[in-house]
Amino acid sequence: MDLKLVACDLDNTLMEGVPIEPEVREFMVEIREEGIKFVINSGRPLKDILDVLSDSKVPCSRGYPEAIISMHGAFIHYLKGKNYIEDEEWNKEKEKEMEILRQEIGWKSKLWEKIIEDKFKIKPLRKEIDQGVFRVLFNNEKEAEKVREAITRESNFKYTTFLRNKCFLIATLSTAQKGCSLLRVAQHFGIPPNEVLAIGDSHNDMDMLNGRYGFVPAAPSNADEEIKSLVKSKSGYVASLPEGKGVIEIVRSLMDSH
Repeated sequence: MDLKLVACDLDNTLMEGVPIEPEVREFMVEIREEGIKFVINSGRPLKDILDVLSDSKVPCSRGYPEAIISMHGAFIHYLKGKNYIEDEEWNKEKEKEMEILRQEIGWKSKLWEKIIEDKFKIKPLRKEIDQGVFRVLFNNEKEAEKVREAITRESNFKYTTFLRNKCFLIATLSTAQKGCSLLRVAQHFGIPPNEVLAIGDSHNDMDMLNGRYGFVPAAPSNADEEIKSLVKSKSGYVASLPEGKGVIEIVRSLMDSH
């Protein structure tokens, strides 16, 4: 594979917890020296991602990550000098669509709360449910997936979709998932999709792992079983190691095969 860009999910993929392990951090430097761009593609807000990078001693002054995709693909920022500058056209469009999403959801988020507590008899660990907002942390992945499937069946929205990251379930923008956002970043850098490696571990990474956009998919060993099966079905790489060590294994293996 002629590898030009590595796009990596953050939680449970690049890292198990903050900070990013030193060997993973140095590996990011190593691949940059090989001329490979590194992009973080995370469900976290930009500020959280920048805090993780700061705590992990990954200063953008060293020239990486070259781009950050945040909020499950809703927002894109490119590294310019010592700062991350927004993809203004993309971000402004997605901000408008996020407002439509909130209108679509409206009071229905409270209805979904009743489904969780009354129909499924589930008590979430944490929830943020309000008009236009739906973010819930469940006790396990099985609970989260059961609820995701149920509310997906009874909802028919243009701008809203339901993504699960391990035990966390969120209503988010259907027009800006990780894959389509990564495609825009690749186009920004002039890199064809078949030279882009996408690495993720959970349901919310599917959009960049399912072959829709032509990226090479990969997953660490700790990824959800459905994700590992998906990656294998697309002739991708499933690492024998978890999290950051798995990312290193994947990239080195594909670099060595070139």
